[in-house]
Formats: sequence, structure tokens, C-alpha cells
Amino acid sequence: MYITDSLNAKGEITLHGWVAELRDLKKIKFIVLRDQTGEIQILLKNESEKLKQIFSELTKESYIEVIGTLADSKQAKLGKEMIPTSITVLAKSESPFPLDISGKIESGLDKRIDWRFLDMRRPEVLKIFKLQSKIISAMSEFLHNNSFTQIFSSKLVDTPTEGGTEYFELKYFDKKAYLAQSPQFYKEMSLMSGLNKVFEVGMVYRAEPHHTTRHLCEYTSFDLEIVCSKMEDVMSLEEEMLRHTFKKLSLDFPKQIPRVKFADAKKIVEKMGIKTEEGDLTHDGEKALGDWAKKEHESEFVFLTHFPSEHKVFYAKREGKDTLSFDLLYKGCEITSGGMREENFEKRVANMKSQNLKPESFDHMRFFKYGMPMHGGLAIGVERLTQLMLNLENIREASLTPRDPTRLTP
Repeated sequence: MYITDSLNAKGEITLHGWVAELRDLKKIKFIVLRDQTGEIQILLKNESEKLKQIFSELTKESYIEVIGTLADSKQAKLGKEMIPTSITVLAKSESPFPLDISGKIESGLDKRIDWRFLDMRRPEVLKIFKLQSKIISAMSEFLHNNSFTQIFSSKLVDTPTEGGTEYFELKYFDKKAYLAQSPQFYKEMSLMSGLNKVFEVGMVYRAEPHHTTRHLCEYTSFDLEIVCSKMEDVMSLEEEMLRHTFKKLSLDFPKQIPRVKFADAKKIVEKMGIKTEEGDLTHDGEKALGDWAKKEHESEFVFLTHFPSEHKVFYAKREGKDTLSFDLLYKGCEITSGGMREENFEKRVANMKSQNLKPESFDHMRFFKYGMPMHGGLAIGVERLTQLMLNLENIREASLTPRDPTRLTP
């Protein structure tokens, strides 16, 4: 029985949890018992010699079983405390504990990640990953309710998805393989099969030597792809999915997310004194555009659309010198990239050659000869969305086992 579930229980109950605190006031003694739902005070008064001995040998963060009854208490946080008849140490914790989880002494982030699964005993840390689970659940629920099929594609591929150099290479028996940078091609090929709406939740890998507070080498990507004819179909779908998710989480969401073309966004942020690059607003520019959207449209979200074609991946559909592509910014930071994809075989080949890629090296291209529907899709970085929702300083706080250029443990 969990602590919060036990508060209305009658008679003898059994609780399991960790020893959060030990207080010996001579005549009375207290144990604060913690589980994933909360804490309860265990009161020892006129206790037996056996309970005295157990208490004297207890260490903080040991996992114990307590059998007893509940009593009303004006001093206890929950209005209840437990009077034990039996305490059993199920797993004794070594002392001292590797880090302070009481909140009295703040450990550095690196040390906290080194001891991630102990640090998570802190309620404020545990809630990060509970929220992350709810985000995935709500978005998946929305898509399932809208006739999407969830797929599960391989993360071992024979060619880097995006081209370029930001990939991890590994030995696959007698061949060279790579960790997938995205499930993009598998999503597209699934649409060719007759599945008109697909999504996937899985890890993706980027060999980017970044040491920023918003980049990881391995992160969870929430991907979807649909048969459609307009980029607006994809953006509207994401907007409704996020609206559903934020409502589930009791968070505010704008009436409508503004759409701004890249060329117009450059003018907006340059007027604010922010320097931009030819095909990139830069991080400072994105933050400035986020401030503009909040001030002018009362929205912490803004769609940035129609990026120049020379700065986008080969599968982005071209429209003149621009692409039918978009990023979704949240609180001034990119959480989504998406858009329409080039379904025409000849045009896709031409795009690849313009970026010095060899079409014959990409296995998925053979499928595009056999009737690929018009389509578009997107990918959401789950850790970054979690980070921004909770206003966390570092994306590593939102990753259960973060991987960056220097970390491979725990």
C-alpha cells in the first residue's frame, strides 16, 4: 500500500519505503518514511526493546517495512502518523549516502547524474520523469484517437539518415553501420505501404560535439508522418496535439500559434538588434522571436516557416528558393522540425545530388519509384520539451541517462 493511499485506512496496515529522516528525542523517536507518493511520520513512544534496537541500527535511505496503525496528529504534515508494531529492514543503506537528497545541500549536476537513480528519490526530480511519461502518453493518446498507427523502426542503419558527418559509426558483423539520426525514411516508407498516418517514439543519435544546456547526443524523438498535400495540415495537427497535451497537464496553451516566414522573422529580430545568419536565426534570434510572439500574440509558441532551400535537408520539399518546412519554437527554443517532404523520385534525386550525396547509397530511394503519396511530418525533442515546460536550466536534467560528448554512464 502506498502512503497516500493509506490515509483513510482502518485497522492495521503495512507500508514500505525509504527512511528519509531519523529523529531521536529520547522519550520519543521519529522515522520519516518516504515512497513515490509522499512521506509519513512513524512515531515510536514506549516502544519495545526490539523496536529500540532496530531504530538504533537504522541508516537513512534504508528500505523498510512498517506494520502498524494510523493515528490523528496535528503536528504531522498529512494530519496522520503511524504507530508501529513491527519494523523490518528489507535493504540496509550504506552510510554516508553518496549525495544529499534532503534539499539542504545542493549537489552539482554532474554528481547528481552520476547517482541519477538515487537523486530521483527527491520528489522534485522524480516529478520530471513522471511529467515526461504523461507528455508521451497524452500525445500518443491524441494520435491513436485520430487513426494513427504506431511503428517501431530499427536504430541500426546502413547509411546516415541526414547525410553530413553528425553520425555514430559502428561495426555490424563484417559491415559498417550507423546509429539512426532519425526514423525519417522508415516513416516515409510506411506511408507507401498504405498506412496513411504513422508515429514513432524512440531514441535518435547525433554525433554533435555540443556542450550546451539544450543539446544531447542521444535523445527521445516523437516523430509522426501523414499523407497530406499542405504544410498547414502538419502544423495544425501538431498544434491540436499539443493543445490536447497541455490541457491534460493542466497547462496554459494559446488560442492559436502564430506562423512567421523565415524572411519576415529575420526582419523582426534584426529590428530588435539581434544579428542573424543567412539560413539561421541563431539561438539569440529564436529567443527574440519568442519574446515577440509572447508580446504580440500572447503565445509562448511560434511556427517559423519557409526556410531557404540551401540550408535544409534534401528531403524537404522545395517551393522556389524556399522549402515547405518549419520549426516550432517554444519559449524561444526549437522543439520541433517538420514540413512537407519531396515525394517525386526525380526531384528527390536532384536535391540529393545538389548536396553532393549519392542517391544509390540510400536504400530507401528504391521505394520512391513506385508511387509515393504527397506527405509531411515532424519530430519533437521530448527532453527539450520537458526542459522548457519545467523551466529546467539544463536539458540533462530531463534525460534519465543523458549522453553527451563526455558521458557514457550510468
